[in-house]
Amino acid sequence: MKDTKALKAQISPPIPQPAAAQNTPQISATPIAMPTTTQTPAPKSINHRLSVLPGLPWQIAATAADRLKSVGKSSVRFLTNDLITRWFNITYNSYSRFYEGQLRLGLPVSRELIKTQEELRSVAAGKLALTLYHIFLRVTGTRIPRHHIKYTLISDIEAGNIKLTENVIMLTRKQLNFLTVNRFKIPAYFFTDILEEATRRRILIETLKTNRLPAYFDSEIEENTQTGRGDYETVYYRDYTDEGKEIKFRRLVSIEDVTSGDTRPSLVLVPGFTNNSNCYDLTNHQSLAKDFADKGHWVYLFDPRGMGINQGKFDPLYTVDTLIDHDLPTVLNFIYTRSKNKPSILVGHSMGGIISENMVLTWSVRQHLNSIDSLTSQQKALLNQILPSSEVAAENLKQVRAIISLGSPKFFNRSSHAIFPLMLWLNHLARVFHLRQVPVKNFLQTMMRYPGLSDVTQKLLNSDIGDLNFILCPENHRTNKVFTKQYVNKVLESVPLGLGFQFLKAIYNGEGFKRMDQSRFNYSAHLHLFPKNIPVFHFWGSKDPLASTDNIQFSKHYPHRSKKIFYIEKPQDIEKIEISSRRSQVVDFVIEGANHLDLLYGKLAEEIVKPLLMKIVEQAWDNWSYEDNTIESPEEE
Repeated sequence: MKDTKALKAQISPPIPQPAAAQNTPQISATPIAMPTTTQTPAPKSINHRLSVLPGLPWQIAATAADRLKSVGKSSVRFLTNDLITRWFNITYNSYSRFYEGQLRLGLPVSRELIKTQEELRSVAAGKLALTLYHIFLRVTGTRIPRHHIKYTLISDIEAGNIKLTENVIMLTRKQLNFLTVNRFKIPAYFFTDILEEATRRRILIETLKTNRLPAYFDSEIEENTQTGRGDYETVYYRDYTDEGKEIKFRRLVSIEDVTSGDTRPSLVLVPGFTNNSNCYDLTNHQSLAKDFADKGHWVYLFDPRGMGINQGKFDPLYTVDTLIDHDLPTVLNFIYTRSKNKPSILVGHSMGGIISENMVLTWSVRQHLNSIDSLTSQQKALLNQILPSSEVAAENLKQVRAIISLGSPKFFNRSSHAIFPLMLWLNHLARVFHLRQVPVKNFLQTMMRYPGLSDVTQKLLNSDIGDLNFILCPENHRTNKVFTKQYVNKVLESVPLGLGFQFLKAIYNGEGFKRMDQSRFNYSAHLHLFPKNIPVFHFWGSKDPLASTDNIQFSKHYPHRSKKIFYIEKPQDIEKIEISSRRSQVVDFVIEGANHLDLLYGKLAEEIVKPLLMKIVEQAWDNWSYEDNTIESPEEE
């Protein structure tokens, strides 16, 4: 008889569907043909049937043993995971009833811990007011009261005439002129000198864009003798967001495989929550970045502000929205402009996929903003101030060739795993201990600092009792006993509370990812507005509680014409998968036995995920050329 598990996989991928999705049309799927199993020849006679009867007791015993093992595993999970999950949820809800004022985060957080927007405006306006006070006094000899300048700036922020970026106000030349002449009634003939002073004090966005340091500021060479695999060049770049924030990033290439002006694929790798870009270059032999470079691709490594090579510029107030609106678009635009309009494929793990997809989604939302019935007029007005213009959004969409996300959730179910209610307790712990960040790295490094404690910590990270392990499946990392230590030391970062609480809010309400500003725009609820000519490829681990396969239900909302799901158990299954080069498609891959980090590291990543990624990049790029854009040949990248 044919293998039952394989047969089920051929009929319908075993993907759990939420109750709400049961009555909706299923996603059109093309499951892969699972590897052929050896079949027992059909019985030919009564005698042949009788000859196998003595073996039946052993078969019954084996079946009973398997069922007993399954029951035992379920019982262990119930005792060590499900009960703990329920207890954490109950105690969190009970404790939270004692705290009022959930602020704009929707969670019980101390007012002393997070500043309100009004407080931020006041602090930022006060800083700029002091600078303008000295500029006006120096140029005109007239003292304009500092508090008058401050309240004028706050008024203009509220009116949308100038922007507050986190806790900084950067002016354009046009805005400075308006403030000088119209708001503070300073004669226009003073403006030239005022502009010169403002430029010298670097309070103008144009100053950062034109008088900045060179974009290319450092490079490194790694030769075969160092890496044991090839010769690579890493170039460091810097650029500035429209609000004047400096963003650094890296480009890694195989020296012998790329040339300036070629048409090889350009990839931007975006890290996940609490990760820097080293997650794609952990070691010489655990490096998705170098794997792509070996294929002759241009690889760019993105680091969020305050993390990775942007350390030292820690911004305690940034959120996922900051990365969507400012940081990633700045890097993507830099690459697109410098390469003379070559698009990029975005590859994001965990939060990196959330950022990549929702950045593109917001550009499409801008083009449909006035016709979105689910948004109120107030929400539309707020988004109209935040999002780029329709013209800029249309140009930005040309910069993206495809998106690949690995374990990037659309929503969380706080009752599905103990990690979710446990994370919610950060709200109260942050208040008690006056935390300014989510101290992930600090905690784990402390746990690994002392020999005995380090052994216990690594043992826990490499075990999976009751499915409690929410980052990896130990069987995928049997050959690398020091993986967790390498990951903690090189990749993990502590992140700002604003970023952490955006995830906690998504966990708390289970309604998907929403913006943290007053628009409360729900990214997950507007996937039908995603541009249908940009293909999307999702990877899911069947054992990943952080990005469960329940998320596949959201794929039906994309407007793409082709939608497929592939369930993959063995490396041989990859040979049966055909990746199309068509533009309008959404494809979901479920990797059996993979947890959250197993999509990047370990046996399954090496044998299944990486080979699939290479096939996807090749097809999504689809022999793109500059002739398609009818533009001039590019300069050196």
